[in-house]
Amino acid sequence: MLLHTGAYLLFLMVVVLAYWLIPTGYRKPFLLIASYGFYATFDLGFFALLVAWTLANYLLGRAISGEFHARPFAWLSVVLNLGVLALFKRADFFIDSLRHGFEALGFSSLPAGLELLVPVGISFISFQAIAYTTEIYKKKLEPAALVDFGIYMAFFPKLVAGPLVRPDNFLSQLKQPATRPDGNVIRAALGLLLLGLFKKIVIADSLASLSEVAFRAAARDTGAALFPSALFWSGFYLYSFLIYADFSGYTDMARSSAILLGFNLPENFRQPYLSENITSFWNRWHMSLTQWFREYLFFPLSRGLLVRTGRRYARLIQVGVTLTTMTLIGVWHGIAWTFVAWGVWHGLLLVINQQQSRKLEKRWQKLGMGIITFHLVGIGWVLFGSSSFEAAGRFFRGMLNFSGPAGWEIFVPPVLLSAILVFSIDLVQGGFVRIPARFQPAAKPVLVVASVVVLICLTVIYQVKGGDARPFIYGQF
Repeated sequence: MLLHTGAYLLFLMVVVLAYWLIPTGYRKPFLLIASYGFYATFDLGFFALLVAWTLANYLLGRAISGEFHARPFAWLSVVLNLGVLALFKRADFFIDSLRHGFEALGFSSLPAGLELLVPVGISFISFQAIAYTTEIYKKKLEPAALVDFGIYMAFFPKLVAGPLVRPDNFLSQLKQPATRPDGNVIRAALGLLLLGLFKKIVIADSLASLSEVAFRAAARDTGAALFPSALFWSGFYLYSFLIYADFSGYTDMARSSAILLGFNLPENFRQPYLSENITSFWNRWHMSLTQWFREYLFFPLSRGLLVRTGRRYARLIQVGVTLTTMTLIGVWHGIAWTFVAWGVWHGLLLVINQQQSRKLEKRWQKLGMGIITFHLVGIGWVLFGSSSFEAAGRFFRGMLNFSGPAGWEIFVPPVLLSAILVFSIDLVQGGFVRIPARFQPAAKPVLVVASVVVLICLTVIYQVKGGDARPFIYGQF
């Protein structure tokens, strides 16, 4: 059940109404059942795995909180959660890589990959479990009740693609009865839901077919020579806008769904394409994942190495840990070497940025660096979206092949329109452009009704135009 479909909006409406109508004592069990029901719509096997996964981490959390053997149980939790993730998402990659290597040496009898069906949102689930058991090991969190922990693991708005939540923050919200949202909160939540649907349906899904043409052209052996340079430049920009609108649209819908149920999920994007350098970009893009890697990998690894070396190689350690962290972020995203290269690319950019001490003062300097940063990120997106290094290379060669047919009049208008939509939303949503008070709507019931009507119309239009709903890009992770 995808968040931008009519089925989900109906599900959300029923769950929200029932949640606030039933007695307080029944709300948490009801929310857990609703979340499991939501996940079961993808596959009953996924649901069974989630239940078993939850029970295992619940028991490990209680074992870690004991006085004896806390460290072995903590490591067992890490091995278990990363093992499940590796089994479903990485096993075929490593098996195929080994098979190709042995075939190059003359061996051809190795079996093919396992071809397991990857559970939806498995990477997010595994990281949430690791965060929970780690916080217990660090004595920053007490083991939660089984129902509370079940909701923490399965809360349906964040289950598919995050955002990742801090266990102490989310579990503390479960300890106290949620306050029923008033008219202002409902209006804000519906507005955020509408914005998320707009980003997904109107921007991301409309750009998908246009940007995919460039990647399909690059996948052909003669793609760079046969197609116009304008096609690849449009794909370069449109895919950048697509992946941002798609993922931030999901986050908006997830956060708005949680607000309607009385929960607060963390912000995941903060106008990343307005960043003036790559460090700022990663402070604004997929913020919950960045924070997770900082807290559970970058800082512990940096501190450990600094202590072991007596801080003698501080700069070298920072470079090494930065590259390691970003490479693992690339591995987290996918099972292809192009994802690894994407992570390394961003790691190198961060290292270069860390070595620069000059601070930009003038507005034109910040604007210029912002444009450069956007294009550096876009180069990474070509690696991210390509099926192979060869396809990525043909994509870049196609961008530089100005000798072929022009086609700029065909490809430039969608890029300009997309840029206007994305940056306008960012400027308004980020508060860079202030809306006069007289144009700000009052919290009246008619506005709530109007928002619901618009949401329904968007989903009806989406269904009428035909075809299956496009899944969220980050749903595969």
